[in-house]
Amino acid sequence: MFQRYRENIREVLKAKGWSRADLARTIGIDFSYLDRLLKGKARFNEDHIEAIGKALGVVPSGVMDPIPVRITYSRTFEEPLLPQKREFDYLPIPIVEPKVAAGNPEVVSSEQVKDIVFIHRQALKRRSARGYICTVVTGDSMAPVIRDGAIVCIDSRARPEGRKAPKGSIWAVRKGEGTVIKHIQIEDGLILLISENPAYEIETTSDPAAVIGRVVGVWQNLVS
Repeated sequence: MFQRYRENIREVLKAKGWSRADLARTIGIDFSYLDRLLKGKARFNEDHIEAIGKALGVVPSGVMDPIPVRITYSRTFEEPLLPQKREFDYLPIPIVEPKVAAGNPEVVSSEQVKDIVFIHRQALKRRSARGYICTVVTGDSMAPVIRDGAIVCIDSRARPEGRKAPKGSIWAVRKGEGTVIKHIQIEDGLILLISENPAYEIETTSDPAAVIGRVVGVWQNLVS
């Protein structure tokens, strides 16, 4: 709890443009002692917590008051068509069952779509959502990088370059009637399916068409 509390204090100090010395003067404690508090070398007492809460709006639970934001002059914010234009900055990408993702990602019927995610085009560096599809991960074979229940976004047009997959890249691969998410390596005509979780053994496939596409985005809670 207090590790996150210290991080919150540092974040708010940065946002407000305050130094640690500014905070020490405001709450009436010695700078060196405040430095020890923020490094975890001394314990916060109730007086410290109350004073920091009044000065910064930060409490040990991690809840803080909103940080005021001031936007300087910009013609962008005066653009009358901004709301309408911003809609086109987000690409709609369908979320489908793993079985559907294992089929032809370019052809998905409305009945197969569970939900839609909207991703800013700058995140994908594309002007079109064509070739993208999302699905939900089941199981812990890629934990802790990708956990059970995570939503992954797959670029179905991506293929290993020169029959080699970039180090650390993650791919969607057809297995049976479904889709698995794995690291891959290509050796002697075989595609090795490698889990992040060491409890899972390496699997193989000899079918290049089994590679559905590369995982380019993941959405999951930071804590399970």
